[in-house]
Amino acid sequence: MLLSDIEFGFADATKELTRTPQIFEKAFCDPRNVVSELLDSYYFLLLGRKGVGKSAFSSRIQYLSKKNEELYAIPMNLNDFEFSTFAKTSIDSDVSGTQKYKSSWDFLLLLSIYKVIFNQLQITEIEEVNKIIFLLDKMGFSLDSGFKADVTKLSKLKVGASILVFDVAFEKEFSIQPKSYLERISVMSERMLKVLSDIEMNGRRISIIIDGFDDILRYKKDKMEIIASLIRSTDYINDKLLQNGKKIKILLLIREDLISMVTDPDLNKIIHDGAITINWANRLDDLKKLINLRFEASGMSKRDSEMCWTSIFPNKIKNKDSWNYVLDHTLYKPRDILQFLKYCQKEYPNNEKLTLSETQIVLKCYSNEYFIEEMKNELAGFIDDETIISLPSIFRRLGGRAFGIGELNRLSNEQVTSKNITIDDTKILLMHLFEAGYIGQLVTTGKDKKRSVIFKYRNPTARIDYYQQFITHQGLHKGLGVRV
Repeated sequence: MLLSDIEFGFADATKELTRTPQIFEKAFCDPRNVVSELLDSYYFLLLGRKGVGKSAFSSRIQYLSKKNEELYAIPMNLNDFEFSTFAKTSIDSDVSGTQKYKSSWDFLLLLSIYKVIFNQLQITEIEEVNKIIFLLDKMGFSLDSGFKADVTKLSKLKVGASILVFDVAFEKEFSIQPKSYLERISVMSERMLKVLSDIEMNGRRISIIIDGFDDILRYKKDKMEIIASLIRSTDYINDKLLQNGKKIKILLLIREDLISMVTDPDLNKIIHDGAITINWANRLDDLKKLINLRFEASGMSKRDSEMCWTSIFPNKIKNKDSWNYVLDHTLYKPRDILQFLKYCQKEYPNNEKLTLSETQIVLKCYSNEYFIEEMKNELAGFIDDETIISLPSIFRRLGGRAFGIGELNRLSNEQVTSKNITIDDTKILLMHLFEAGYIGQLVTTGKDKKRSVIFKYRNPTARIDYYQQFITHQGLHKGLGVRV
């Protein structure tokens, strides 16, 4: 089979769902039954580094909903969410942590559920549901409006705009005059949640899947409190609905590096009890199975798919099995392996197999066009843009050799001339590079002082020591022209 005939899918799981749905029929790999846990258990947080496949699980649930008339999976992407507008809805400037935006999230999430019930499930015969929908409309929140419009209306309500319309409907329904923004939306949310708890679903279930948190990294103010409040709100609503036997659930797909920045102690138990973390480091056989399933989905037999890798690539590369050699140029992520295979397909579409030199050429293209760019994308929002742009030049000068914090600081200042980069700035850069897996930490062990390297993606419990020596990841070297 020619490389051009093999279906490797897309880097974006959403595109895979719409363009190659057969992948979710034949080639979806879920050895830990994550999809079942998200749909049927109390887990609602899916965590993982960029590229580990969080969105693939979302797409799989959406795919299942197309096959199951009783499952309604609704994706909500926060890529165009108005965080700056939403920040105006904090209940009090003196309040911090999970409570600062929880009430606003409660209202928005419950409003989203009612939209699904009315627009997708078309439940229009229940009087209490109709009352809520009618009341929301009177208050200015139409079920036909989008998420962005709802945020804008909520922020206007907080600052006092269009408050008269809301209050007239509120007083008529609850026979009290609201005294604050918090009272307005919390009383309404309580009523919305109570009606949902009593509703008859007739075997139907709803999964609202919230993804696309990356854009919040560009927003500086209160971003961690916004995320913390969203997690607390989701946990609260899910618990209330579960207690009442309702199969309505909100799922959150969040980058692990983002969640690690949330320091609110109130969230520790929620994350511990409610999160599934995707990590393939100790499941490399599962990673190989994922790739084999892509071969199988392209028309191969199971037996042929299991032999396909060795039929394409040389058995050994530099005295190492070719599968393990290629893995050494990745961060053990499905996207990394699939993108390497896509570059093989792009460079040599009419080949059935690759020679040693052709494999090395592909690894260079993969490193330069994908791996280095993926590093830069993963750092975006954590590190300033000018430093990110300069990293390839800094790493090229390091040449693949060991370096310390002092040398990295010096080279950073030489490359980024517009500002003074302090040692503290360099510590932050080192920390993010280490946590993401693009640099490893050299350690000396044993009586013979043997040196080894620790990479976070291989050892998830590893902690950085800023005054040890570091080394760049092998996947960067070919794209940088570094020989080691």
